[in-house]
Amino acid sequence: MSEVIDAVPTPAPASGLRRFWRHPITQLLARIVFFALVAFAVGYLLRLVIELPTYKDGAMAATLTETGATPWLRQLRGLLPLALAYWLLVRVLERRKVDEFAPRKAPLHLTTGWLLGMAILLTAAAVLAVPGYYAVHGVNAGAPLLTPLLILGIGAGVGEEIVARGILFRVVEECFGTWFAVVFSAALFGLGHIANPNSNIWMALAIAVEAGFLLGMAYAWTRSLWFVIAMHAAWNFTQGPLLGIPVSGIAVTGLLDSTLRGPPVLSGGQFGAEGSILTVAICVALAFYFTRRAIAAGRIVPPYWRRRLPDGSVTTPRFEASAPGLRGG
Repeated sequence: MSEVIDAVPTPAPASGLRRFWRHPITQLLARIVFFALVAFAVGYLLRLVIELPTYKDGAMAATLTETGATPWLRQLRGLLPLALAYWLLVRVLERRKVDEFAPRKAPLHLTTGWLLGMAILLTAAAVLAVPGYYAVHGVNAGAPLLTPLLILGIGAGVGEEIVARGILFRVVEECFGTWFAVVFSAALFGLGHIANPNSNIWMALAIAVEAGFLLGMAYAWTRSLWFVIAMHAAWNFTQGPLLGIPVSGIAVTGLLDSTLRGPPVLSGGQFGAEGSILTVAICVALAFYFTRRAIAAGRIVPPYWRRRLPDGSVTTPRFEASAPGLRGG
């Protein structure tokens, strides 16, 4: 009696066009272009619908004093295009749930991220106060807090982290790996602050290390945009509106009437505490902790050429949007 064996059909090789579209570098460029076009289009439409005051000189200082509905509308007009473009990018092009923004993870990650962001700047201020670089002279009882919280805290935290960690880090990481993504996103983040008031090469480098290395590895470990957004927002709000220290070169009237003095490389000078090498040292130490946790959790992504399967396809890493010890449900 003869034995009948059902042959398993061999998949037809993908066409040249399909291989080109599925290549990691093509996907990388497509996602960046998609995000930029959608954000620009939505932003343009919102500017037609929501008219807000514009300022030629001292724009940031002017917006920090706005009251009423204006600062809320300004944040809506600035953040909605980025958030919508990111959501569409993940749902349409990547065809997956936006796990890094999972609602169930938000309470825990926002709380822990905020507390950690505050702790970093409070620690930095305390370290700078020991040699007398940071000094408090009194309290500004009438200092505005809500509008600076919206603009310097929530606005910068959400907007910059969607771009820096959601796009420049995460999307680049899926193509070239975690280590390249950290360096790449850090370099662009630093360059993005070199034109700030009172900035220079050293200040941009300090920002690159702090925001690039620290927040990059924080995201690599937690895989949560909630966590890095909260850290970033709390960092800015604590440094400026609470401690009265300039935020990335932008002077802020804080709750505490304070000054930074001494050599800028040690005190941060008019750029703020984030320009101090002492603050950089604190952030590097914490970043190494995040790095160790990311490695232990198996969340370091290799470049695409090291992730090829036997059939030549490339695996795409998928992570839960929470880290060990930071599970939000």
